[in-house]
Amino acid sequence: MSARRARRRPGENRERLIEAGLTEFGLFGFHGASTAAIAARADVPQPHVYANFANKQALFLETCAAATRIVITGEAPGSGELPTDRARAYSRSGAKALLADAERTVLQALAVVCAPQLTGDLLPLLVDFRDAFGESDFAEAYGAAGVAMIERALGRE
Repeated sequence: MSARRARRRPGENRERLIEAGLTEFGLFGFHGASTAAIAARADVPQPHVYANFANKQALFLETCAAATRIVITGEAPGSGELPTDRARAYSRSGAKALLADAERTVLQALAVVCAPQLTGDLLPLLVDFRDAFGESDFAEAYGAAGVAMIERALGRE
């Protein structure tokens, strides 16, 4: 008989799914990432994806919101609330990896901001991110292509 996993605290599966989404969406984008891979990376049964999020799009939007917060603040999602063993995992190298995942996720969000099913929710998030980041710093970090994607989604290009 296999050992039972300790019960997780409320909201922990959701946090794990968002953290796994940072990696999967960052590497493979909205269309390339699968909820099965995200669930596996989070060590969460796949039905829990849909218990926590209405659909893949909702998970992507929450992940993008977390990514923009991480890039702006440099803090892990839910930091201070993470269990001790997971908090230790966010060592200096872990924090760098998390930031890299967040930055890749922002790039992937910029790539799909004009997708009809995502624009309505994703565009305001990215405009707020650009404004918080600072337009010139945003242009330096994400280049002319990042700026152009937002401008195109806003109908200015």
